[in-house]
Amino acid sequence: MASPASEFERTGDVPEKIGKYVIINKIGKGSTGMVYLSHDPYYRRDVAIKVYNIEEDTDADRAQVSRKMFFNEAHMVGMLQHPNIMPIYDAGEEDGKYYVVTEHIQGARTLAAYCRPDNLLRVDDVVEIIYKCAKALHYSHGRGVIHRDIKPSNVMLTIDNDVRIIDFGIAIVSDSEISRIEGIAGSPSYMSPEQVQSEELTPASDLYSLAAVMYELLTGFRPFRADNLSKLLHQIVYATPPPIHTYRDDLPEELENVVAMTMMKDPDKRTGSGATMAAELTRVYKDLRQKYDSLDNQEHFDLLRTLTFFHEFSHAEIWEVLRASDWHEYQDGNDIVKEGEIDDRFYIIVSGIVTVMTNGRSLGRLGSGDCFGETSYVRGAKRQASIQSEGPVTILRVSSTLMEQVSSSCQLRFNKVFLRSLINRLQGSGGANT
Repeated sequence: MASPASEFERTGDVPEKIGKYVIINKIGKGSTGMVYLSHDPYYRRDVAIKVYNIEEDTDADRAQVSRKMFFNEAHMVGMLQHPNIMPIYDAGEEDGKYYVVTEHIQGARTLAAYCRPDNLLRVDDVVEIIYKCAKALHYSHGRGVIHRDIKPSNVMLTIDNDVRIIDFGIAIVSDSEISRIEGIAGSPSYMSPEQVQSEELTPASDLYSLAAVMYELLTGFRPFRADNLSKLLHQIVYATPPPIHTYRDDLPEELENVVAMTMMKDPDKRTGSGATMAAELTRVYKDLRQKYDSLDNQEHFDLLRTLTFFHEFSHAEIWEVLRASDWHEYQDGNDIVKEGEIDDRFYIIVSGIVTVMTNGRSLGRLGSGDCFGETSYVRGAKRQASIQSEGPVTILRVSSTLMEQVSSSCQLRFNKVFLRSLINRLQGSGGANT
């Protein structure tokens, strides 16, 4: 549900047990409390336990909201059983601790990781993700549940490219007074106009929020941006977001139309249901798949097969690396990497020569098939050297974030070849880290 367990050390504030669950470690912290990792021995599965911070909260209003959110999620136990909705297995209260038990997915990340302009998913992957979300929302709406808080951080992407919608803490459940949480409307940037105006919500509100998420996944920008909340809410109600093609011109018009139609101000004019939205995305997806199987991509594949770096890769693994990469061309004297910058990409030289420099001093040159960018293995690390093109250079830029979504065998192959290439280079020249 949150960050991997390995990112946290076990500390004194980690309880030994919560209810019947033995706690392994703390794996995250949210606005309403802590998330712990446990193992359910009866069902033989790892679980995540979200503990609501209710009794310890000194703010009475906030504690009341947390209590209602807990009962709202507890009401969902076993209610929504869909492959793209995070299942809630159990809920309980012990010694003033209110907890909800859900599926734990090792290595999963939220879609928030893919909302930067320099780290976008491939368009057909975005369409497939939103398709799954639309189908899942159609299922929940059919059972009388409106999520109310669809946003990138509430959609998990697993390491095998599957999707889970999470956090039904503020959902509206038909015929349930438990779900009526006053003062919480969702996340402002993704709220529908009717949600902003506190009107009665229908499934169309969730679909609007899903389209807003899709807009951001495609462009790297939210549909509406403002320097204060009142301006943002005014834009949501009255303004039209910049057309997607103003950010990028490589998307099919049909895809932009799906987003625009689902973000209509009037809910009655929007795409009718999650199933309808999914059907429209299916048609777009088929056209995109034909595009990505085009001659250009085949040429890129054929070029990579000739590089020493990829000699040990299977054809399927090369295609996986291509899906996690972008193809970039540089002219003579262009900066490819700048010393001191934070960058999470690996680089493989497809053709041409580059110079490695640090503190203005040349350390050597790299050519076709060579790689650089090992600091990407350390999240947030700064580049230790600059890389500059000598004449025309073609580079495959591999996103470390997107590589986490490829198969385990491809990741292992990439890491093995990349690190071996770096070790050979460093042993031969004593070059600096990049």
